[in-house]
Amino acid sequence: MHLIIYSSEYTGSDEDIDEVLSDIVTSSKTNNLASKITGLLFYHNQRFVQLIEGEQDSLERLMSILEEDTRHTNIQRIVDQDIKKRGFEQWNMDSFNLSADQDIDPDELTNISEAYKKHLLIDSKILVEFYKAMLALNKLQAE
Repeated sequence: MHLIIYSSEYTGSDEDIDEVLSDIVTSSKTNNLASKITGLLFYHNQRFVQLIEGEQDSLERLMSILEEDTRHTNIQRIVDQDIKKRGFEQWNMDSFNLSADQDIDPDELTNISEAYKKHLLIDSKILVEFYKAMLALNKLQAE
């Protein structure tokens, strides 16, 4: 089993994001089910962060398709490694449009993932909960 987490920049307008996310989720649910890929898509301030898990060859095929998708650009892999088991067995795709008052810094996410790689094999549920907690902490500190 393999996990890829990447971030990218949304190329569309804020007014269209809800429709874009709906379209992505609808097509992903069908395509990911056939490819046995599970995961989540986060959108925040013109950025996507997506977590996908499955067999590595299936994920690489999906990444090739995503690299051609004009809805985003500047794809950066944050995590690309084997995992012990799926963290999102029941989620062949869902999306979260996070609040606009928090920033997701891709460099900070990369630093966090590097720390994880040094100390443990990533469990995707723990990683997502950690990122969500980090965003909540940033919100509290900003208030």
